[in-house]
Amino acid sequence: MRMRTVPPSMTVTCPRRRGELRVSGRYEWALGAVCLVLAVKTGLIAQPGPKQQPITRLECVTTALLSNRDLQVEQLNPGLMRAILSAAYGVYDPLLLAEGRWENSTDRGGFDPADFSRDAIYDASSDIAKAGLMGLLPSGLTYSLTADYANSSGERNFSNFDSYKITAGVLLRQPLLKNFWIDQARFTVRVNRRNLNISELGVRFMVMDVVTRVQCAYFELRQAHEQLRVQQELLESRRQMLHAVQRQLQEGFATLPDEHLAKAQVAATEASVSGARAAVALAENALRTHLGDSLTNQVDTSLFPAEELRLPPASLDLADRWRRGLAERPDLLQFRQELAKANLEIKFRRNQLFPAIDVIGSYGRKGASVSDDLLPPEPPASAGAAWGQMADGVAPSDMIGVVFTMPLSRAVERANYRASKQLRAQVEVRLKQKEELVLREISDAFHTARTSLDRAHASRRGVESARAAFQAEERRLAGGKSTLLLVLQLQDQLTNLEAAAIRAEADYNLALSQLGFADGSALEQAGVWMDAP
Repeated sequence: MRMRTVPPSMTVTCPRRRGELRVSGRYEWALGAVCLVLAVKTGLIAQPGPKQQPITRLECVTTALLSNRDLQVEQLNPGLMRAILSAAYGVYDPLLLAEGRWENSTDRGGFDPADFSRDAIYDASSDIAKAGLMGLLPSGLTYSLTADYANSSGERNFSNFDSYKITAGVLLRQPLLKNFWIDQARFTVRVNRRNLNISELGVRFMVMDVVTRVQCAYFELRQAHEQLRVQQELLESRRQMLHAVQRQLQEGFATLPDEHLAKAQVAATEASVSGARAAVALAENALRTHLGDSLTNQVDTSLFPAEELRLPPASLDLADRWRRGLAERPDLLQFRQELAKANLEIKFRRNQLFPAIDVIGSYGRKGASVSDDLLPPEPPASAGAAWGQMADGVAPSDMIGVVFTMPLSRAVERANYRASKQLRAQVEVRLKQKEELVLREISDAFHTARTSLDRAHASRRGVESARAAFQAEERRLAGGKSTLLLVLQLQDQLTNLEAAAIRAEADYNLALSQLGFADGSALEQAGVWMDAP
């Protein structure tokens, strides 16, 4: 159906917005009053609501990194691993031994068939002191430094005695095969170093994940606001068009089906606006969830992304992205650390297959001073004399030897070695699988980014063409050479293309974020730098 010719008293001019029919002349005041009444009835005039809080993407990322609970938990792991590593080094901490005691002993004699020397009658008191230092060196060498002091005095077989004895010595034991190039202590230290690296990479991966999820939620919220804006502009335009049709119906220049069609379009657009508002609320809740407790439960403010959706330039070289992802992706580097741990396990288990051949050696000195006489007693023994003998090496002792030890079947060692090789094979397969997944993730994000960029450019070109077609058809409608249905269809097409362009721009930014996460450059893209621990 075509519109009737418009009388001279009512002119329709080319609108500034899509579908906006501007009425001039003596009908302008009436149309304005009708628009005001309808705006109040339908809630077009904004009611007081939550205050909008503009927020930038960097502010969202910073807030999330400071408040995210998962990240806070993950950040504790490196400290835990450092403590475990420090404890592993404790095996090399020397052990100091010190002992002092005072003894009194009395024996009335008697024959002991198990020990013929214990038939003496004595009453003695003794002062005994012992000290020692023992430990392990990273080469596997064990050492023991000892020093003993004993002073005994009393009566034995009716004679008085006084005795001082001082000894000092060192004992060393160095493995030559088993436990030589690696032992349990060194294996534990090296494994814990790898675990520390894994925990630090875990923190970096978690930071990347948080940054990526926050950026994606930010882009989705901005996209939802843009979609709501498009639908609100469409609703405003169609309400104005409905008012114009109703006015023309009163003047006899429009028909009742025209009014029904305009009302149906307004109702459909109102439903679309409600859906867009719901999408904004859901997108905002998703962003608040990532920002932590400081912004999650606020009801008096509404977050509004301050940054518009853009098409930032990015390197879309797939081969370069693959190389970077394989070199920098934290979770992939964690698997490589696990492979290094498996190699350490094989190295240790292989060493345990060898027999233990240890070189041992010791050296010691001792000194003594004894007084044992009947009454009247001679001067007591001298501690200084005993110290002098030890210092001069009057009574030295030394020893060197070899200790050979080997289980006959080595069943445990062989089984552990076979198990370590199977473990490494598992880790290698998992590493290969992870590399393939990383390459696939990079490829998916890369192609999504590229196609989204093409979609965005194509949609923008389509928007310009659709806008030109809509405006031209609107002018024809004003001149009575087109139909309301055709104008509405062109308006729908323009709105759909605008929505598609917004969706494509959002998808492009989402794909860039996912691509940065996939190749390990997410932090660099977001402007986040992690300090070395």
